[in-house]
Amino acid sequence: MAITGVNFVRFTRHGLQSIRRYWAKLGDRFEVRRQALKLRFWDERHLHGPGLLFDHTYESIKSLAGQGVYELRLDDDIGNQANIRVVFFDPPGDWHPVLGETRPMRVIWVLEALPKRRNDWTTNEITRFRASRRLIQKRFYGH
Repeated sequence: MAITGVNFVRFTRHGLQSIRRYWAKLGDRFEVRRQALKLRFWDERHLHGPGLLFDHTYESIKSLAGQGVYELRLDDDIGNQANIRVVFFDPPGDWHPVLGETRPMRVIWVLEALPKRRNDWTTNEITRFRASRRLIQKRFYGH
């Protein structure tokens, strides 16, 4: 199978477990995954403020501004869940992968997928996203 898009989308283990927690049916899990894989086509437009990614909108998480953590808003109802967010991390261009972790394209990391109940992120969620970013930085980029 050929690789398409400009990014290689990679899920963290916690990201896959979060999908399993909110969606019991396998078909619903694959639908969330399929929507998150649209990040393959996400290019440098994120440097120009909030915008539209195909049929989804995305925005930087304000509490983590400048750290490359964004939320992708899914407008579809999947498995009786609405207001779904895919939280992802776009590493800075000056980070270089450790030996053995290189990919043919830039990597976009999916940190978590969840239905959002309120407009603001909780302190625990922000802490979790920051920790996931730090873990990726240490494990895959050696910083």
